[in-house]
Amino acid sequence: MRLILTLLALVSITGAYELPLTPKRLTPEVICFFGEPEVMNTTNNGNMLNTCYLDTSTSYVVIDSGSSYAYAESAYNAIQKIKPLPVSLVINTHVHDDHWLGNGFFAQMGVKVLGSDDFEHNADMHVPTRMQTHISPEAYAKTVPTLPGVRIGSDQNITVGNQSIELHMMKRRAHSDKDLVVFVPKIKTLFAGDLVFNDRVLSLKGGDINGWIDALETLNRWGATTIVGGHGYRTDKEAMKMTYEYLTRMRTEIRTAIDAGQSIEETINTVTMEPFKSLRMYETMHRGNVEAAYRMLEWEEK
Repeated sequence: MRLILTLLALVSITGAYELPLTPKRLTPEVICFFGEPEVMNTTNNGNMLNTCYLDTSTSYVVIDSGSSYAYAESAYNAIQKIKPLPVSLVINTHVHDDHWLGNGFFAQMGVKVLGSDDFEHNADMHVPTRMQTHISPEAYAKTVPTLPGVRIGSDQNITVGNQSIELHMMKRRAHSDKDLVVFVPKIKTLFAGDLVFNDRVLSLKGGDINGWIDALETLNRWGATTIVGGHGYRTDKEAMKMTYEYLTRMRTEIRTAIDAGQSIEETINTVTMEPFKSLRMYETMHRGNVEAAYRMLEWEEK
C-alpha cells in the first residue's frame, strides 16, 4: 500500500503518466497503436482506439491523436525510440473525443492539427468529455480539449515529405455527421477512422446506417491493401468486411421486420444476428444499434 501511495505521489509531482502503448509496424511507412476493443474505463485508461504515424521521410503525420494528453505523449515517446522524426501534422478523423483529446499535446509543440468543419457544430466544449468521466484522474490530468485549428469541409490533397495524401469527406452522415478518411495512394493505405470496426460491435448511435454502408462501398473501390479502422486489430484488404456485413445484414433483417409489421420492440428481440454474438461488446451495443437503425429505416420511402 505504501508503494502504491508513493507511486501516485510521484505521478502527481511530475505530471507524467505513461500508458503501456505498443507500436506495431504495418508497412515500412506506417506504425500504429492498437487499443483494446472495449469501452473506455479505468483499466485501459483510454487505450481503446487505434492511432497511426505515417513516416513521410521528413516528418510524421499522425492520424487521430488519441484519448488524452497522456495517450498522445506516450505514443509520441514510443515512436521517437523507433525513429526520431518531428510531427508536422495531426489529422482528426471525426468528432468523437477518444480520437482527438490528444490534440493538446501536439498543439503545445506548434504542430498543425486538421479536422473537418463538423468540429464547429458537434464538439461540445461546455460539458465534461466522456474520457474525463470514465478514465482515471491521473490518466486524464494534463488533458485540455483542443479543437483542430484547421477545419475543412471538402476533399483535399496535400503533400508532406515524400507522400501525397488524400483527405476525403464522406458525402453523407455515416458513423458521424462528417467522417474524414485518409488515403495514401503510393502505399495503398487507408486510414478509415470509425467507419471500420473489428473485434467488437460498432456503435450506430448518432450515425446513419444507409450512409455508412454507402461510405464503405465507396472506400472499397479504392483498392487499398492496408486498411486501419478506428477500433480492432485487422488491417488487411478485407478489414472492412466485418463492419459491412454487420450493417448490411442488419438493414436487410430490419427492413423485413418492418415490412412484416413488427414493432420496434419485437424487432429488437428478433434481429439478434447470431454470427456476431461472439464479438466483444455485443451485449452492450447490439440492441441499441437495432433500435437506432429501425428508427431510421421505418421512414424510408418504398
